[in-house]
Amino acid sequence: MALDSFIADDLVWTPWRDLADASARRLGMSGPGLYRVRSHEVEEFAYVGQTRSLRARLSQLCTLYRDEIPFGDPHTAAPCLWVMRTQQGAVFEFSTCSLDVDTTDLKAAECRVVSEHREQFGTSPFASCGRMPDGWVKSTGNTSALVASGRRRRGFADPLVHRTPDYPCVLDRTRTPVAPDWAGLQWSDWAPLASAPAVRGVYRVRRSEAGELVYVGQGIVAARLRAHAAKSAQLGHRQAEWFSGSPQASWVALEDLTSQQLLEVECDLIASHVVRCGHAPAAQFLG
Repeated sequence: MALDSFIADDLVWTPWRDLADASARRLGMSGPGLYRVRSHEVEEFAYVGQTRSLRARLSQLCTLYRDEIPFGDPHTAAPCLWVMRTQQGAVFEFSTCSLDVDTTDLKAAECRVVSEHREQFGTSPFASCGRMPDGWVKSTGNTSALVASGRRRRGFADPLVHRTPDYPCVLDRTRTPVAPDWAGLQWSDWAPLASAPAVRGVYRVRRSEAGELVYVGQGIVAARLRAHAAKSAQLGHRQAEWFSGSPQASWVALEDLTSQQLLEVECDLIASHVVRCGHAPAAQFLG
């Protein structure tokens, strides 16, 4: 299915199958697409992802069936799902959707599915944004750098650690992405990238007064926009053309939000752009 079909129509998902069943995973599609995971017969999703190889990615996720809590590599959601399985008795099933589009469009489709889940249920998929169940610390990744530095660590239970609450969905189906109240947020006036303040929040970038954006992001706004502007001078960088010239930025300070909550707002903003314009902002997901 092409992305324009995804915008116009519902995605075509396979039936739900047992994630622990290797033969069921082999029946799944092997090319690019989306996948979703849930506890058996629970409507809300535990995770939504995208990949260039559905069969390989689902196999990586199955580290959640090991005896020890897995690391965050090769799949970031595996530690959370491991806790759900071993401590909460979750039995997982999966469903896939083939999407023969490039990686940027796959990620745009993923954002929309996650945001619409947030809109429908009032929560993100349970393992999204690196979250863990309440009372658990997540495993680190499993890179050689982490091993060499002694910072690789498996997750563990800690009753003092509390799960970050999900931020309310701000998916906007009606306003243009350049509107001053897009997604129900109070955006600053448009200004040159260099004039952005060092506030923590979300931001958007445009190259003209047209209704589409170049980029949506989150973090320390001034620092993030400086990094984007620097890419315009990097010969061959995939984002260079979009941040060259005189782009403008607009931002919203959200100082009280956690890093996970900022990621949720960013996801909703990208999904809002997809809903309104049929694609993600031009430089989104280009690295």
